[in-house]
Amino acid sequence: MVGKILAERYEIIEIIAEGGMARVYRGLDLLLKRTVAVKVLKDQMTGDASFIRRFEREAQSAAALSHPHIVNIYDVGEEDGTYFMVMEYVDGKNLKEYIREKEKLSASEAIKITRQIAEALEQAHAAGVIHRDIKPQNILFSREGKVKVTDFGIAIAGDGVTVTVGNSIIGSVQYISPEQARGELAGKQSDLYSLGIVFYEMVTGKVPFDAESPVALAMKHIQEQIVPPRRHVESIPEAVEQIILKAVQKDSAERYGTAGEMLEDLSFAENKNRSGVTPPHSRYKKDSDNDDGVILKPPVPEQENSSGIFSPRVRRKWLKPLLFILLLAVLLGVAAMIISDYLYVPEIAVPEVRGLSQSDAVQMLRDLELIPNDEVFYIHDNEIQVGNVVKTDPPEGRIVRKDRVIDLYVSKGPEFIITPDLTGRTEMEARAILADLGLIMAPVREYNDDIPEGEIYRQVPGESFQSSPGDEVVVYVSQGRGPFPIANLIGYSESGAIEYLRENDLVPVVRYRFSVGSAGHVMEQVPAPGEEVLPGQFVDLLVGE
Repeated sequence: MVGKILAERYEIIEIIAEGGMARVYRGLDLLLKRTVAVKVLKDQMTGDASFIRRFEREAQSAAALSHPHIVNIYDVGEEDGTYFMVMEYVDGKNLKEYIREKEKLSASEAIKITRQIAEALEQAHAAGVIHRDIKPQNILFSREGKVKVTDFGIAIAGDGVTVTVGNSIIGSVQYISPEQARGELAGKQSDLYSLGIVFYEMVTGKVPFDAESPVALAMKHIQEQIVPPRRHVESIPEAVEQIILKAVQKDSAERYGTAGEMLEDLSFAENKNRSGVTPPHSRYKKDSDNDDGVILKPPVPEQENSSGIFSPRVRRKWLKPLLFILLLAVLLGVAAMIISDYLYVPEIAVPEVRGLSQSDAVQMLRDLELIPNDEVFYIHDNEIQVGNVVKTDPPEGRIVRKDRVIDLYVSKGPEFIITPDLTGRTEMEARAILADLGLIMAPVREYNDDIPEGEIYRQVPGESFQSSPGDEVVVYVSQGRGPFPIANLIGYSESGAIEYLRENDLVPVVRYRFSVGSAGHVMEQVPAPGEEVLPGQFVDLLVGE
């Protein structure tokens, strides 16, 4: 593909990203002399005409979005069976890289970034487009520092059909909403949930949930409450914490209703960035008796009055014993300090080595007087390249004593899942099978004269395709026989017309009217001859008598 020119205009320069269904290249627009990004569907995705129609329709829907914080889509086309999408090229870091570089962001910087993302979502939602995969990897920074949201090409359009081009992981599990994890259709509140998780990661430097498998991680989004961010970083303003907690409610009805509401609260927090301030839209119903949706502080104990055990007379009685106890405590403290000089072992935080090569991680641990375990554990990971460190045990940030043995978990690349054959299955059976494998199902319902209603008759990708956890499988579910033109029954005998209707799964409704020349025969019919009808539809017959 490198060196090829598409549509006599877009020259492919180099590959810059690859997913399960598409590859992304850096290209050059020869007409306008500008650098562009070109997303190309893989060959195995282009063999299905219905799939291609959906790709083209929804790519055009995404192209209609125009906003300073949304990556623009310039063109959509096809050449010799190669289907492609031409987009704005953003030559900068993504938000995930930026967070790792800075460890965590200040509240004010995180608010500014979140506002720009929310503004992009407000525009998209107003156009009837749901992004469905808001994550730091899809948030890019231009050279001027402006936020750009990308990959609206894998969004859900207003008609509810799922676009399947884009990255191999669609709806990343670390940021997925509870309803998406349950296999339900994503809505506006799903995007706001994911944005809340991204906001959480920016101010704390970590995501709220982690697990060994995508399925286990998805269950945490459904069942577990997040740890409030101020427990990780006390300096986070209460207003920021309230916005995050509002956005990540399990019940979508308890989240922000629109991106505009979230923007109002972000403006409030930006202008009044101090503790004890609750943004106007951030209240939500909690499971406890506190229905205010705010974090309550423990009550201050009431002072005892002077007539009780703290009266002057009682204090004088206990003064000498108290002084003796204090003196003894001082002596014991001095003794403990002397002994601790001999017994104390220095403590240190486990460093962040995620993404480093194994040798660099080992050297960093040794420099800090920690001991890398001789036994290395190898695990699958979809982001970290083969041979680099995925995580440590104890985890990064944990305070341990020097000379502590640290386990290293090293990436052995993505975990491939062999896509099963789902043809002949029901939609419910297929969803359960894919969920067990860590894959996501996207149903497309179409009429099919040959396949019983409710049965799957086609899938993309097909059987035995190598997928990654979180990949999407499009299944085509039969809705039974589609519309067909009804025959001209005028002149048929009553019994013949009824027999025809029943053979075609239509319901006859017979009325009679006196007629000299048409007794026992159909004189009129509704729907009229040639009009399209569906199985199960009523057909009125007027029969002479």
